[in-house]
Amino acid sequence: MKEQKHIKSMFDKIVKRYDFLNHVLSFGQDIFWRKKMAEKAVLNQNDIILDLATGTADSAVALIKKGAKVIGLDISFEMLKAGALKIKNQFNSSALFYPMNASGYQIPLKDNSVDAVTCAFGIRNMHETKRALLEIYRVIKKEGRIVILEFSLPQNILQKPYLLYLKKVIPIIASVFSVKSAYEYLGSSIEGFYKPLDFTNLLYDCGFKNIKAIPLSFGCVYLYVGIK
Repeated sequence: MKEQKHIKSMFDKIVKRYDFLNHVLSFGQDIFWRKKMAEKAVLNQNDIILDLATGTADSAVALIKKGAKVIGLDISFEMLKAGALKIKNQFNSSALFYPMNASGYQIPLKDNSVDAVTCAFGIRNMHETKRALLEIYRVIKKEGRIVILEFSLPQNILQKPYLLYLKKVIPIIASVFSVKSAYEYLGSSIEGFYKPLDFTNLLYDCGFKNIKAIPLSFGCVYLYVGIK
């Protein structure tokens, strides 16, 4: 699929400075956001959680700290390799994290096999969003959880300065440390993604229930939580 090849290539190229720029460009808020996601996802010790678009495994770190065992799936092998090394170094174990180089459209897991699926800032890169959500639904156990963390445009006075930051400031900073085009894509992908109510409705359409859309950082980020 052309879209996936482009996304894979883009993330392969930015892996070296990815964590650094995440922390800098979010003013350190990304650590807080992932911690909140992990709190909603992990309800029991040794929960098996699929972390979709796991990247360099920052979300997996937060999940493991809460007591989960994590399957980390990503289409970017370079990201996945960096993430697996991070987990091994931080926890001195490779038994807590199982890396899987695969597509979110075709998850190589059995039906009803995981307690929860998490995805931090990756669902908007799956342009066939409903297809990805239906695949997520398939692999979650009955009464299991979907927990998605994703950027949004704040529907308040912050929208204009936020867009300016996304589309003008971030690419300039990124050009010093990484690949400018990848961070230009960041702004356009956020602007083009579903509004919170629309995404909530899509989750319902895919079979999830009891969905909550929780705004973080004045609505710049949303945490979506649902049950199968």
